[in-house]
Amino acid sequence: MKIDRRSFILALAASFAVGPVRASREQLYVSSCTDASGASSLAVFSPEGGLLFRTSLPDRGHDIATSPVGGDIAVFARRPGDWTAIISRRTREVRTLIRSPEGRHFYGHGLYSADGRLLYATENHLEQGVGVLGVYDATDGYRRIGEQPTHGVGPHDVAYLPDGKTLLVANGGVRTDPSSGREILNRASMEPSLVVFDAATGSLRHKIEFGPGMRGLSLRHLAVAPDGEAVFACQFEGPADEMPPLVGVLGVDGRTRMLDIPDEHLSLLDNYTGAVALDRSGRLIAATSPRGNRAAFWDRLTGRYLGLSSLPDVCGIAAAPLDGTFVVSSGNAGVRIARAETHDLARVSGSDLDLFMWDNHIRQL
Repeated sequence: MKIDRRSFILALAASFAVGPVRASREQLYVSSCTDASGASSLAVFSPEGGLLFRTSLPDRGHDIATSPVGGDIAVFARRPGDWTAIISRRTREVRTLIRSPEGRHFYGHGLYSADGRLLYATENHLEQGVGVLGVYDATDGYRRIGEQPTHGVGPHDVAYLPDGKTLLVANGGVRTDPSSGREILNRASMEPSLVVFDAATGSLRHKIEFGPGMRGLSLRHLAVAPDGEAVFACQFEGPADEMPPLVGVLGVDGRTRMLDIPDEHLSLLDNYTGAVALDRSGRLIAATSPRGNRAAFWDRLTGRYLGLSSLPDVCGIAAAPLDGTFVVSSGNAGVRIARAETHDLARVSGSDLDLFMWDNHIRQL
């Protein structure tokens, strides 16, 4: 039986206390989560299951960006959101709350520049219905200093290519407005695209449009490999009985290829992926489907499909410390370690991570 988020909160109505902060030399991870009372927070934890600290958030968070030079963690609100919280790793407190400017809303993703001076956030220009990348000065209280076009509609995830100067954005093609929540306002005319552009100037380098035949395939999440290839994961907003491939690769030559998966396994993903990641080696791909309660795996270099793992409401995923493994999180089943080749899921030691409902994304610190 599938357990929804609200039922799980009620089931955890008993009070609990987080233990003392523990130091760890292992890889640390960060994600948004919800506790038994329904309160949202940012949590930092180790793969062994140790919760290091939590910081309260205004509401549910979505993705996270970490400064490469400072101790700041940026938490973006779920789309269409109006806040981004900047948390200090040193004080473990929200030091700044960025509000979306008039006529804009956040789409849940962003990243820091390589020198840590700038924070970029995917946003919607409400009046024009096009995507922009808001630019915020991290050295000046995160003051908004401008914006760049994403050359498309509904930008979601954004990532650097290996040169550290070029950005890749997944324009989902979905137009939204905070007044109507997450309702898709242009379902019949979605225009998904992948766009490569210069981070400093916003000038367009390359745009891959997914034509009318794939119009309902909303591009959402990205993972970039060291060799420059990028994996993209999609959500299909068309008829439920159609099942297009949901995960693809953008080659360094600018061409895309969709990854094969048997129809019987594709149907289990319920036309929806929630996150995508590469393992530590950059070779293996994992994509999660919270609606399908599955994680799917591929070998990026050969395109070989490796199989599925099952976990209720699974969504967050990031590379684990060992090649071929991933840290995965669930809205109602805690945090696990997944092995791509064997599809098994190992529960992390300790029980404190099972007390929370984890949101869509995990990032390494």
